[in-house]
Amino acid sequence: MPRPDGITLPVQLVVEGNDQRNFLGKFMERMSLTGVQIQNFGGVTELRAFLAALANEPEFDDVVERLGIVRDAETNAEGAFESVQHSLRNAGLPIPERPEEFAKGQPAVSVLILPGGGRAGMLETLVCESFAGDPVDDCIDEFFECIDKGSIRNPDKARVFAYLTTTSGPHHSVGVAAQQGQWDLDHPAFDAVRRFLDELASGAQTAGTLGARSK
Repeated sequence: MPRPDGITLPVQLVVEGNDQRNFLGKFMERMSLTGVQIQNFGGVTELRAFLAALANEPEFDDVVERLGIVRDAETNAEGAFESVQHSLRNAGLPIPERPEEFAKGQPAVSVLILPGGGRAGMLETLVCESFAGDPVDDCIDEFFECIDKGSIRNPDKARVFAYLTTTSGPHHSVGVAAQQGQWDLDHPAFDAVRRFLDELASGAQTAGTLGARSK
């Protein structure tokens, strides 16, 4: 399991894997957001232990005012959110009742389940939506028609990888591609991400007054 980095900023953003860390880091840079430290919790089965370790860091109580958690829905957005709720409960942290809403407490906690809106999917789902209608997307459709679709276990990731092979700096990582400027981060497909990050980063100085953590 990845270990938490030393806490240095009042807003902690805990994300699933390096792809999300690189992508969301570039996204916040695009939004000119500061004061947010990104932590990589690894895979979905590692979130429970990671949050417990993060909450036990010596600086946590004194420094952290807001905590955001991002993970993929995969096939079940409701189940993914409930899993995050269980991990928060195990760590003695405030538990939001719904995704993208803050749980009052110290720290204030909010959760984004990608792609958002209670849908199944993942970060790559949003990326696919951001280039839908691009002429390259039509070519990818034709490519998929030429192969056995039943052999594709993750169509969104496969579509993203296919798109990246057409770029000037092809890479298998959606996060690295974001850092290279391959995605239109201003696209409406990312509105839920934009809203979540903006709300997480705003008001860090007053987040600690929202209430006492219940343990």
